[in-house]
Amino acid sequence: MNGRRTIALITLALTVGAICSVTALAQNADPVATTPPAPPPPLSPVIWSENPDVIQRFAVTDNQRVREMVDRCLLKLTSASDIATAWTRLGITPSDIVGIKITTTGGQLLSTHRPIVQAICAGLKAVGVPPSHIVVWDKNEAIMVAAGYAPTPATDSTVAIDSVFPGTGYDPDVFYKNGIIGSLIWGDSEFVRHDDDLDEAAQEAVKKKGYTGDGSASDFTSIDDPLNGGSTIPQSSDRSHYARLVTSICTKIVNVPVLTDNSAIGIDGCLGTLAFGMIDNDRRFQNDPTFGDPAIGEILDKDFVRRKVVVHILDALISQYAGGPHFDPQFTKSIGAIYVGRDPVAIDSLVLKRLEAWRAADRNGRIDLIGKAASHIHSAAESNIGTDDPARIQLIRVP
Repeated sequence: MNGRRTIALITLALTVGAICSVTALAQNADPVATTPPAPPPPLSPVIWSENPDVIQRFAVTDNQRVREMVDRCLLKLTSASDIATAWTRLGITPSDIVGIKITTTGGQLLSTHRPIVQAICAGLKAVGVPPSHIVVWDKNEAIMVAAGYAPTPATDSTVAIDSVFPGTGYDPDVFYKNGIIGSLIWGDSEFVRHDDDLDEAAQEAVKKKGYTGDGSASDFTSIDDPLNGGSTIPQSSDRSHYARLVTSICTKIVNVPVLTDNSAIGIDGCLGTLAFGMIDNDRRFQNDPTFGDPAIGEILDKDFVRRKVVVHILDALISQYAGGPHFDPQFTKSIGAIYVGRDPVAIDSLVLKRLEAWRAADRNGRIDLIGKAASHIHSAAESNIGTDDPARIQLIRVP
């Protein structure tokens, strides 16, 4: 019996010792090994409002309702109780000079709608931004005029409407450099004038060629074209200069694009229209083989761009899924929608799916999908401009 008792005591001692050893190892373990996993990346909210009743026959029928949709989206995005607080939480202060970047390539029926711009201006004024410190702008004056946004100087009671070209111009010291060489045309920052009569000749050439500024074939020059400054050799550059409105004039920017496809870059949305709207010599990035990838993300991946662009308000009141960016009524959807968020990649990735669905449903798939032509959206995500991961996008609908 004593032998058995001795064996039992020895076994108990060994067991207790083993438990103590395990406890000691756990206590002395490498703290890295016991650190809890990092929390998942925060969700990227996109606020969405949709009411087809605000659009009839390609026109807004209820301006007040559209303005209310914009305000409700901003209130939800910022968790604010009033619109002045919402804009303040987006980073707007009374001392800011705020640029409202619109899109006008689609003409009067497919450009940024005025009720949305009016809602933004009212919100900025509520913060204390004076009208003279607000400028509504796009790239090309002639295109803006055709869309109903004629340049207007700012006053104490009215906001300014301005263009990059031939308005405020490009910054000679701030540019994006890329290995692709582009042919320069009249309006590009580095374009050199060769004779005193170039202005008149260029204006005449624009009228004859129907310059659009969207990279279409009519925008390119031949060696004997007046747009080429009378030179026998086309001018070219691997640099694209940023608009002074972005680099030095505006301290904050609100991006208000429209939703349409674009054969040159797949989709016009928050990313493409902002990137190519703020630089010159962008024709070199459009169409096959790059379709703006990775140039669009790289153009936006600048500290001053990230710092100044506070929110994206995508005008999808009238959306076009084919034939863009110029208006083509047979491919439009009057959905009366607005998408609002800080993340342009998230917004574009969501609306791209709607465009693809409409294209697939159009006459049993007679229209090809956009596909890789919109690959700049994913590349922008890889540059941390935003996220295109559905698991990280929080789509919230408001009335």
